Amino acid sequence: MTTEQLLKINGGQKLSGGRVSIAGSSNQVTKCIIASLLTNEHVLIKNAPAVNERKIAEELFAHLGGEVEYVDEHTVRLCAYGLSKNSISREICQKNRISILAVGALLHRFGSAYIYGALGGDKIGKRPVDFHIKGLQEMGAHVELDGDLYHISVDEHGLQGAHIILPFPSVMTTENLIITATLAKGRTIIENAAIEPEITELVKMLQKMGADITINANRTYVIQGVSRLKGCELRIMPDRNQAVSFACAALATGGNVLLEKIPHDPLYSFLNYIQRMGAEFRVNSEGIYVSSPKGKRLKNSHIEVEVHPGFMTDWQQPFMVLFTQADGISILHETIFEDRLSYTRYLNSMGANINLFSTCLGEAPCRFKNKNHTHSAIIHGPTPLKGGNFRMPTDIRAGMCLVIAGLVASGTTMLSNIQEIQRKYDNIVEKLTQMGGDVSIVHGQLQK
Repeated sequence: MTTEQLLKINGGQKLSGGRVSIAGSSNQVTKCIIASLLTNEHVLIKNAPAVNERKIAEELFAHLGGEVEYVDEHTVRLCAYGLSKNSISREICQKNRISILAVGALLHRFGSAYIYGALGGDKIGKRPVDFHIKGLQEMGAHVELDGDLYHISVDEHGLQGAHIILPFPSVMTTENLIITATLAKGRTIIENAAIEPEITELVKMLQKMGADITINANRTYVIQGVSRLKGCELRIMPDRNQAVSFACAALATGGNVLLEKIPHDPLYSFLNYIQRMGAEFRVNSEGIYVSSPKGKRLKNSHIEVEVHPGFMTDWQQPFMVLFTQADGISILHETIFEDRLSYTRYLNSMGANINLFSTCLGEAPCRFKNKNHTHSAIIHGPTPLKGGNFRMPTDIRAGMCLVIAGLVASGTTMLSNIQEIQRKYDNIVEKLTQMGGDVSIVHGQLQK
């Protein structure tokens, strides 16, 4: 009989009086590792989270011939001086979408790059590489497709600056084009771009390396290409998505938590939403303390997922558990990904009352209007939840949603495929235990 690691959660306990440290941002560190391919000098990255996605990016860096040196668990020194490959294996491409971000650096170094189109990562709807490819083509890249293998190349003139207007403010496309434009000849303008804090941190890193990047109004970046970039030292910002997940775990169980040392800026938007639901918070030198309303339930809410600085798509899954425990009818409208509510079937099997709709339940501009995508939800609360056995979905935040639901539920919840959540959450058992949860990793076979 084959056994595997299972996450065991004995629920029904209030997470109260605990404190939790927040790791560095997994969304930032992977992009900074890729940006290190642009220079032959050393790059030192501090506060790097000990998560699987970082390991995948480091594996990609080493696969291409770069040097990866671990100073300690959270500090890594990178050097791309010995870069020797311009092709990324199918195996690495299938692990994560991060591979597509290496193309620009490979074009600058070798004049060509090979990458497979079947990229891994969260399964949250259609995530084609079309925006990436089109942007590279506008900068002078030639693209050939053989099956699912892309051969991308440039002529003797190399990549050129271009005026690119994105059809949607895609985060990874914005990051890719910024990274690529730093060494392109001439000026690149990227309009309708994403402006997430992690992108600002990437821009700051590139500026330290010698890049010339201006952030203008109306979601526009202007990059004047330079001839070379140098090494630098940087510190990864706290992971705001991780902080939101742990805060929601405390609030959903009627408890409280201190998010240690996290600054106000990354969570200011999140704090508005929980305050509207009746939660309380304090910000001081120790971090951010969030607490459920004393003696009563959270209030219902209407939330629309939008691009930054709006409500993040990575926040709606943990919030869905809050809605199941809130007093009244809550509404959620997802406008970023067309297939990111399928995980709600797990919550309904645990006792939630969630109904899904293809109509837009809100006023935010939505790409999915009249397109028959199920992207809105009505949640009736409060409903008691009961434990269950589930295979962790490949959407990391949906996996965290099930963890939070298990903490709220009566009885025991068992989750398999836990490597999915470990891609972005470090030491999750230890951290939830510090908050007062009864969580452990056991070995066994998930019972249906």
